[in-house]
Order: sequence, then C-alpha cells, then structure tokens
Amino acid sequence: MGESQKNGVKKNNKIIELSVKKRIKDYPFSRFLIKYRKPYTWGFLWLLFVDFLNVVQPLLVKTAMDALVPRALATVWWSAGAYLGVMILQSVGRYWWRVYLIGTANFVACDLRKELYGHLQTIPLRQYQKNKTGDLMSRATNDIESIRMALGPGILVALDAVIMFVMLVPAMFWLSWKLTLLTFAFYPLVPILTAKIGNRIDFFFEKMQARLSQMSAYAQEIFSGIRIVKSLVLENHSEQRFRQLSEAYVHEGQILAKFESVFSPSLGLITQLGTFFILLFGGREVLLGAISVGTFIAFQRFVVQLSWPMEAIGWSVTMTREAKAAERRIEAILQEPPIQDQYPENEKKREDAELFISQLQFSFDETQSHAFSLNLRDLDLMPGKKVGLVGPVGCGKTTLFHLLLRLYETPARSCFLKGTDITNISLSELRTRIGSVEQQVVLFGESIAKNLTKGIERPISEDQLRSALYVAGVLDEVLTLEHQLNTFIGEKGVTLSGGQKQRVALARALVRSPEILLLDDCFSAVDVEREQQIIERFFDAYPQLSILFASHRLAVMPRMDEVWVLERGQVIARGRHPELLRSCALYRSLWRESEREVERERIEGRVEPTPAGDAEAEL
Repeated sequence: MGESQKNGVKKNNKIIELSVKKRIKDYPFSRFLIKYRKPYTWGFLWLLFVDFLNVVQPLLVKTAMDALVPRALATVWWSAGAYLGVMILQSVGRYWWRVYLIGTANFVACDLRKELYGHLQTIPLRQYQKNKTGDLMSRATNDIESIRMALGPGILVALDAVIMFVMLVPAMFWLSWKLTLLTFAFYPLVPILTAKIGNRIDFFFEKMQARLSQMSAYAQEIFSGIRIVKSLVLENHSEQRFRQLSEAYVHEGQILAKFESVFSPSLGLITQLGTFFILLFGGREVLLGAISVGTFIAFQRFVVQLSWPMEAIGWSVTMTREAKAAERRIEAILQEPPIQDQYPENEKKREDAELFISQLQFSFDETQSHAFSLNLRDLDLMPGKKVGLVGPVGCGKTTLFHLLLRLYETPARSCFLKGTDITNISLSELRTRIGSVEQQVVLFGESIAKNLTKGIERPISEDQLRSALYVAGVLDEVLTLEHQLNTFIGEKGVTLSGGQKQRVALARALVRSPEILLLDDCFSAVDVEREQQIIERFFDAYPQLSILFASHRLAVMPRMDEVWVLERGQVIARGRHPELLRSCALYRSLWRESEREVERERIEGRVEPTPAGDAEAEL
C-alpha cells in the first residue's frame, strides 16, 4: 500500500471517528449516559452475558435432539443439565441488567427533575407569565417519565435487539446458510418502515403532549378558582370545556396509537414470513437429509428468538421518538436564560441611602414601541423612612417591586442597596434583606408557625412569632384557633379569610427582619379602620425599618415621609401629602376617589371616621 493510500485510509478513519463522536454528542441524552457510564456499562455486560446464553440454549437443544439414539443417554443428560445451568445463570443476569439499566434510568429522571425544578427557581417571572402552571407540571411529570422510559427500558430493548441480532446471525449461518438467507429476504423493509412510521410517531406524540399540557393547565386553573366557578355557576361551562380538551387529547392519542399499533406488528410480520419459509423449505431439507432434525429445531428456535429484536426495534423507536419530543419540550424551558446571580462590576453609589434608584429603564417587550416601560431616575429611600407609591392601575408599582427583588432581570447599575448595585448581591442575600408582602398572598399548606418561619435558617422563638402577629393585627384571631400557632391552614391558606391571609403574610415578612419592606397593596382585603391601626402599630414598632408602600387606598399616605406619584412608568411628582394635594392634579384626583370609597364603606357601617379623612382640610 502506497503512502497516499495510507493517508487516505487514515483520513477516512478520522472522518468516521468524528462522525461517531458527533452522533454521540448530538444524542439528546448523551450527558446522562456519560454521567452514569459505569452502571450502564455493567448493565451492557450483563445483557451481553444473558444474550450469549440465549444463543447457547438452542445449540444445547440441537445436541440433545441429535443424541436421541441408543446408548447416547449420557449426552442427553449432559445437555439437559447444561440447559438447566444456563437457565439459572440467565435469571441472575436478568436481575442485574434490570438493576443497572432500568434502575439507573430512575436516577436520570431524578437528576432531570432536580435540574428542571432548580432552573424554574432562577428564570425571570415573565417566563411564568408565558407558560401556564399546568403546562409546566406536565413537562415535569409526563415528559420526564417518557425520557425515563427511553433511557431505561428503551436502551435495554435497543441493546438487546442489537446484541441478539449480532449473535444470532453467525449462529444461524453456521447451522444453514441457505435457510439464513431465506429468513432475511424481507428484512430490507425494516429501515423503510422505521423511517416512515417513526417520524409520524414523533410528530403526533408532541401534539398529544401539547394537548395534555392544555388540559392540565385548565384543570389546575379551575381547581384553584373553584370558589369563583361555583359562585358564578360555571360548573357546566367548565365541564364542557374540559370535555373538549379531553376529547382533543384522546383524538391525538388515538392517531398516535394507530401508528404505534401498526409498527410492531408490521415488524413481527416480517419475521413471521421468514418462519413460514423455514417451515416450508427447512422441512424439505430435513427430509432430504441435508440437515438433521436437531439442526432444524435449533434453527427454528433462533428464528423465534429473532422475532424479539424486530419487536424490540419497534418498541425502542417508539420510546426514543417520544422521549426526543419530550426532551425538546423540557429543553425549551431549560434554554430560558436564568437571572444571573451576580455581575463582576462593583460600582458604589449613594452609600448613605438604604435604596437608591439611579437610572432604571425596563420594558417587557423592547421590540414594540407601545409596550409598557418603566423609567425611573434619582429616587432615594433613606434609612427608616416610609415612602408611599400611588398611581393609576398599570403605572408600574408592582413592576418596580419585582425588579427590586430581581424577579425580573434588573438592569445593572440602576438600583443600589446601601451603595451596592443589587445585581452584585447574591439573590438569596438580596431577598433576605428586602422583604415583600403582595396583594395576592400565597400561604403554604402547613401550620401558621411554619408559614411564618418558612425559609429562615436561624432559630425563631414563639415570642417573636407572637410579636409579629400582634403587630400585623392578627394575633387575637390566631389564638382563638384550636391549635393556635400550630393550626394547619390548608392549601394556600384556604381556612383563613382574605384579610387574615394578608396579615399573616405581613407577620411573615416582619419575622424575617428585612432592611427594606415592600408593601404592594397588601391591605386590600382589610377594612380601612383596621388598616390604619396596623399601620400605626407597625410603624411605631419598627421605626428603623425602611418601607415602600404601594396602595390604591390613599388614607395612609398622610403618614408617609414622602409620596411618589407614578403614571405610565414614570414618577411625575414626589413630596409629602399636603404638598401633592396642592401641586399634583393626578394625586388630588386619586385622593378624592379614595375618600369616596372610604365614605361608601362608612355609609355601609363597615368603618368609623378616620383622622385621615380631614387631611384635605389642611388646604
């Protein structure tokens, strides 16, 4: 071989090697196979051992059948004993390949669930607004289960099919090359069938999973709002809608089932056609004396064993196609960029201020000119100061709070906490230093005490819990419960009223001892009189606590050190309550509307006159 030929062979070998590496890298689950390569390798070796014994069994039968002549009893006994030993060894081997292959798939599913759950904790809040809860639940359960099946039973049957095929074909050629060629006459149809039907399985499985996500999301929405559904008499409407979603899911599932039902039987038919010709022509060979009866029986058993790889290929292709579709759905979530924990820059600004907003610009959709945008600059919250945020609905109050907590990705060098850019502060530290109470309160299905201490690592005494509940104005009501602080409050605090949940959430924030407290219209379910009492109480109890208080009720604004008036994402005025009543038309309008609301409650007998009601007289 010349030098140029050697170089050509080396080049071809390198191309083949790179092609194999690329295929392994492009395989969507290769990272899990690499991570668990040791148990998968052991599973492969045990499977290889068992499949080798599968080939040995028919040969032992051949030996025994050919020995059925006078004075050959020892050979028969030897063959029978060896057959029994092979069966025992197979049982041991099957146990271990199940442990290593199917068992390892459970660890893969566990890793994937952890990865998905952990990633969901880091992505911006806007991604939850794009994906419904039911859809995320479907991806975290059904899709991961499909991947588990592909990386457990799917890999098992695929390896088993390949190994059996590789081992059986040489043994069959050794017994009879003519019958072997006859057996495989129809096998070229297999890759054509796999390509045609496999693509359809992939397509319809993804559609079916999308339908399942829609159905799960709708069910979760209805169950969460079951009180509203009942109060609006929407049971029939919701049942009809759920039935439509269910029927759509069943329709996609039936189409998928048709393709899956055709696939494996078609592969089995190809194998059975080989069996037909073996019986037809193999029997003739026995009668002519070309092969022995033992050879014919062993060959027939090999053909029967060969039917399993054909069925296994169909099963494996189905599971792999479904898993790839599931992997794409999960990967769509994992590809969402997370909120970065911190940036390398460390610019200092206004270290004297508890919070300083230098130049904050944020938009939900920068590609659309009419999309909402927040533009704030040169705003400061000094230590111990209480600042109110008011404005019409959609002016940006809640968005600002979410940016301060970095629930959305906050632009760098825009917000500073005690002089440090909040993007330089780790998320866990930032959210420990800034407490938040929202209008839509979420409580967990645990006791009141566990809800109050959720996420706090340091020990909290019962006296501290009682103190926080007292300041929040809900201690007396908690003490009337049967188990007091240990009372189980049900999923989302269902056993508490709206006002009680808001006040427990306030107590939870106070227990955390934050440096800044964000209150986002968190007394909407509390009457004005009690709101005033709570505000007075916790302002007096926490004089050093810096507070940003957003509210549509302006009765508390006279107590604020400063008020920021927002409109369309910008602060159009700031100052104390009397100043704003004189100088800001929007604030004056909001104040009068708030007073009318208080007056309506007073007429209905729900509140008593409050000192804030006479504040406008200061003009």
